[in-house]
Amino acid sequence: MSGACWSSQEIESLIGQIVGKKKLPELYVPGRSEAAVNNQRRRLKEVRQLGGVFIGRAVKTWTICELSRLRRFTSEYEFSAAFISQNLPIAARSGPSKDSVSSMMHRHKLGNAAIRARAKQARHLTESQREELTTFLLDEGRLIPSRYVAERWGIAQQTVNGYRRRLGVPLSWQQARSSNEYRHKRERLARRFARQMRVRWREWRERRIQGFEDRRQEMERLPSPPARRVCRICHKDWFATREFYHVQTRTRGKRVKVTISRTCRLELVVTLEPVNRAESVPRLRRRSELHHVPLLVNQITRMWKMPDLHFGRGPSRTQNEPRLGSPFE
Repeated sequence: MSGACWSSQEIESLIGQIVGKKKLPELYVPGRSEAAVNNQRRRLKEVRQLGGVFIGRAVKTWTICELSRLRRFTSEYEFSAAFISQNLPIAARSGPSKDSVSSMMHRHKLGNAAIRARAKQARHLTESQREELTTFLLDEGRLIPSRYVAERWGIAQQTVNGYRRRLGVPLSWQQARSSNEYRHKRERLARRFARQMRVRWREWRERRIQGFEDRRQEMERLPSPPARRVCRICHKDWFATREFYHVQTRTRGKRVKVTISRTCRLELVVTLEPVNRAESVPRLRRRSELHHVPLLVNQITRMWKMPDLHFGRGPSRTQNEPRLGSPFE
């Protein structure tokens, strides 16, 4: 009987139930939905056929100015209904509720189109499915990650987290990271990070070698270039200056002793290249590859903390990547 006019018998039956002070869930007219009964009750109140028994709630209609503000907030700034109802004054009267703003956005097709499309495709669980999901989260799925529960039930992961919060059984920090799935994910990310670091170190080394060559050519054009020194590892002829070698100055009384490393800065930094992400600090190469350098530990530490005067210490880190740190910190 959808869309059919109300008969006089149906109206009289409804008026009798309303006069008997029945609430909306208790009102029943055969063949009429609850929404149809509610709308007919509102119309009877407007034509004053209920004798003042039903007062109802005063409906505040939206004005053109309020609708214009809503269009600007949703179209230009893409604010959500919850944010608009809580923070933005749309009307001079008391602000509309979140449901009122959301309904008005739906009627006028406002807001983000992607969010509207996703909301239409959202799955809504039935009462029996909700009870089954609640039982599963309290018993068998107590320690199962929310992502796998969401895939099993065909709902969003945030929905599963909301169920757990309402049931009072959210996963703790330790429980969420004790599963095998989390460990496998961390190992997979560690291998990917190791591959990326190898590529970045290779690119950085190429740039650093080019910087050394450019600096050597500049010094060769000087009227009186400094002395040269051959690196023990790469066997290249560099100038014996701080740009190419680590220089240590020690004062003993009135004497000043200057020690120049036999390994150039390029090869000394290469020994600190990380091999994999599982290592918390870079490892050194085999001792056979490193010739004796006085106070090697102090030299490496000072070199690592030295400001980036010429060529930089290593490849720059991107956001959310861990700091590599000194191997002796």
